[in-house]
Amino acid sequence: MVNNILYYFLLVFWISFISNVIPFGGPPYTIVTATILIQLNYIYFWELIIIASLGAILSKIIIYYSANIFRKPLSKNKNINLISKISNKYLFYIILFILAIIPVLPFDDYLYLAAGAARASLYKMILVTAIAKFSKTIIEILIELKVISLASYIFSISKPDVAILLTALFIIVGIIGFKIDWEKEYNKIKDAIIK
Repeated sequence: MVNNILYYFLLVFWISFISNVIPFGGPPYTIVTATILIQLNYIYFWELIIIASLGAILSKIIIYYSANIFRKPLSKNKNINLISKISNKYLFYIILFILAIIPVLPFDDYLYLAAGAARASLYKMILVTAIAKFSKTIIEILIELKVISLASYIFSISKPDVAILLTALFIIVGIIGFKIDWEKEYNKIKDAIIK
């Protein structure tokens, strides 16, 4: 039994880490964690939440530093310039918190990539992200546990199949989010507020 639990802990950590370190990458870590919680009959709930959160938080460091490798191609993205302009302001950290805590959507990944290219403060970003990721993990897993169970019951399909379908949907939403010109959207909102 101990070996099985250790296996699940490591599985949750690595899936959380890998799916958070690769934009458009693997399955959303919370769906995998929710599926494992169902398999374990909700035993080790808090341990798995902490492990999943830790994997997500640590992955952001890799994303941040990988932006240095890709700084030249990333600098062509208008969003990098926007991040450079606001990265020393409280607004940046509020945006980071909001993006990191929004369930399902991986927009904080893209912000870390842009912030790494813009050389924003990693220490401050990790502090904000730790609070947000822990909260997000709890919220998202609780929602997903309900959605997976309900969809499995309504459509008479297995819970892992529901998780795979949700994973594909979330990856598509993430790709669409990366393609949006956020500087243009930011300026529209700013102009609307100022008027």
